[in-house]
Amino acid sequence: MEMHYKIAGIIIKNKKLLMCRKYDEPHFIMLGGRILNEETPHETLTRELMEELGVKLISMKLFKTWEAPHFKDKDKIVKMETYFVEIKGKPKAANEIDEISWIGSNYKDKGIKLASINEDYLIPELKKRGLIN
Repeated sequence: MEMHYKIAGIIIKNKKLLMCRKYDEPHFIMLGGRILNEETPHETLTRELMEELGVKLISMKLFKTWEAPHFKDKDKIVKMETYFVEIKGKPKAANEIDEISWIGSNYKDKGIKLASINEDYLIPELKKRGLIN
């Protein structure tokens, strides 16, 4: 199986997690993306947060790494390295991002769909730790 290695930023405010949805995609995903060339995780998140939200990365701290089948292509595995991040600036959808949303664990009640790695791993872990409501 093909492995997709991604770096993702976890931004939490008022016990809500910031998620994004790309154009023509039904699922919300974590902010971030693939490492380009020889980037470090810090360089990747710096670039991605500026491109996707128009914000500056202030700090990042490793949280967890998960592997799961890609939510669209089950022949691919996503290895997602997640970091708690602090940002400067007001997040707004930019470039390929159509929409951003601050979500809690009741996201399904609002009709929000998440990519499987978020639904199966990230949200339950954040809820268990009391970081989101």
